[in-house]
Amino acid sequence: MGLLIKRTHVYGREGLFDVLLDEGKIREVGRELTGQGHQVLDGEEGFLSPGFVDLHMHLEKALTIGDQECPGLIDAIDSFSHYCETTIGPEDIRSRVGLVLENAVAHGTLAMRTHVSVDDVLGTMAVETLLEMKEQYRDLVDLQIIVMLSGLELTDTAYRAMDSLGHLNIDGFGSAPALSKDPFGQIDAMFELALKHDKIVDLHADEHDSPDVRTIDYYARKIMETGMMGKCTAGHLCALSAVDEDKARGTIGLIRESGMHVVTLPSCNLYLMGRGDRGLIRRGTTRIRELYDAGVNVCLASDNIRDPFRPFGNGDILEEMLLTAQVAQMGTFTDLEKVYRMGTYHPAAAMGLVGYGVEPGCWADLVLLNGSSAAEAVLGRANRRYVFRRGRLIAENRQESFKHY
Repeated sequence: MGLLIKRTHVYGREGLFDVLLDEGKIREVGRELTGQGHQVLDGEEGFLSPGFVDLHMHLEKALTIGDQECPGLIDAIDSFSHYCETTIGPEDIRSRVGLVLENAVAHGTLAMRTHVSVDDVLGTMAVETLLEMKEQYRDLVDLQIIVMLSGLELTDTAYRAMDSLGHLNIDGFGSAPALSKDPFGQIDAMFELALKHDKIVDLHADEHDSPDVRTIDYYARKIMETGMMGKCTAGHLCALSAVDEDKARGTIGLIRESGMHVVTLPSCNLYLMGRGDRGLIRRGTTRIRELYDAGVNVCLASDNIRDPFRPFGNGDILEEMLLTAQVAQMGTFTDLEKVYRMGTYHPAAAMGLVGYGVEPGCWADLVLLNGSSAAEAVLGRANRRYVFRRGRLIAENRQESFKHY
């Protein structure tokens, strides 16, 4: 039996529509559809949207916040390294990640990409655990896994560990090359792994305050050199805001030419960047509007959830949209529509999701929100009235945060 949702605003259309879901897909969108043979749900003039997509997370780090202040990125890295040496294990990861995934799904996130640490201490344990959870939660969320170098430098041991995971159901390789003594060599190594195993590359790019974007430029050129245009992603790009206008335009041009997907992560960068500044403090976000206007596929995401890198976060993309709109000074209804796309269609394209959207033939991975438009949903952090996965109702009227951590 299918489900007919009556009287709802549908993303990308004007007015009220009925939407028929059947066999996991959207079968019809129209007016005055009949409910014969189908269960009927009154949409009550809500807003039907494709499910949210969180393109940049660190699930194995989530909910590890302690009472120790981390005054910067390196301190946060050191704090999590200590957690790995003393506490982390498969059951610990399963418990915390399960809470985050269930909470994110209840908030309407139905696709997610997570960067999972590999280093000389963790080995491949965290990735292997997340691969098990990817299978466990596949009926709720599409989960992509990026094998990420956790340490600053790529040791032979870490490289072998990353390489050993290439034949498994991972999606790509990544690192934070700007923090390395050999950033270009590290980027080369990530591409070497990706090309060997037919995976993608997703880097933490220039997550610092200095006016130096050499690793972004090198990354863009490497994408074009290897023919991986449209397949690679960069998160953060904080340093792009520190360079002058001429340099920024040149780098943005390279990014666009390479087909690089960009993820802005304002909530984490606002917290971590500019820690050494006094007076006028740099906030660390990238040039969101300039990238968007240049035609780059700009996305937004949660990044860290209540860990040493950011002691906040609820796995709620609408929360991230609202913050991004304010930080980027994008407040018109037209701008809010753009921000909404940064947490829906844009990251869906970066993930290569097939059948994403609210048109007939798309998968029925949907969220029905209060309100009548994307702008209203962002401004009011609209209640997620119903969340559907493959046409099946999996959550309703859920907006609470984590019950414990």
